[in-house]
Amino acid sequence: MSPGYVEGPQATRYRQRLAAMMRGTSCRSISFAIGTAPIHRNFFAETAAAIEGVPTGGTRKWNGVVYRQVQYGVHLRINDAADRASFDPEADLLTVPAESEFETIDGRARLLSACVYVGLNLEGRNLHGPDTECAARISSQLYRMFESIADGDSEPDIAAKLQRLEPETPQDKAFYAVARKTLQHLQTITLANLQARHAVKPGSFMKIISMVERDLLHGALLQNAGRAKRTAVKPRFSAAKPPARFLALQAVEASAAAPGERGEKPKLNLPRVPLLVEEKATEGAKVVAFAQ
Repeated sequence: MSPGYVEGPQATRYRQRLAAMMRGTSCRSISFAIGTAPIHRNFFAETAAAIEGVPTGGTRKWNGVVYRQVQYGVHLRINDAADRASFDPEADLLTVPAESEFETIDGRARLLSACVYVGLNLEGRNLHGPDTECAARISSQLYRMFESIADGDSEPDIAAKLQRLEPETPQDKAFYAVARKTLQHLQTITLANLQARHAVKPGSFMKIISMVERDLLHGALLQNAGRAKRTAVKPRFSAAKPPARFLALQAVEASAAAPGERGEKPKLNLPRVPLLVEEKATEGAKVVAFAQ
């Protein structure tokens, strides 16, 4: 076995934690569209699959460790010195800070913001820089709200929590205001459907951000020159490039591996018929292939 790229266990664990976060109820409840950037109900589930990876080539044992071949949609690099996650669409590279970012709601919201860039790039919808940045920031604010508000909270409790979540900077307040309107839209739709005795699935109804609000948010981005790495560039549309795919080998934990993945042969009741005997001159051994 001569692998092209073997991913370390820390990166694999980080991918899995990102995917678990995006498959949660809070992310599945986020559904809106602004300009060329739609965040639909399956958006984060599909992004999670691309980041976590999809097994494609079975398992192999190498140097006493069982690996499985996985197809990723994005490279991942952990940079402990980074203050927040970022995505480079040219290199298909998601750079993330230390795992301590998962410990707080604000930290997870920052990770989610970068994952929005990944998802839009994979879908070929990363066409307009300001729209993508607005979608990332609105998603971040909505995630903070959904993570903080419980289903059984009363109206006064919700109002108090939303007030505590309001950011301090004028720029962030602009995105918070749009996110709060999106939350109110969802609450209204949910209440109307409950009265009609129809349960609303997370993300079933998409809030369309108006052109007036979109222009205001674009203006808020251009007013602030901070966060140089993610500052909105001059508005322009660009052609979408095909989504990238990368193959890597991922170590499989023994406890999580299925029979056959722990170095064991699968226990099948089917007859095992030898098909081919091949001499290996270098090892002086015979390899027998069996039909399953």
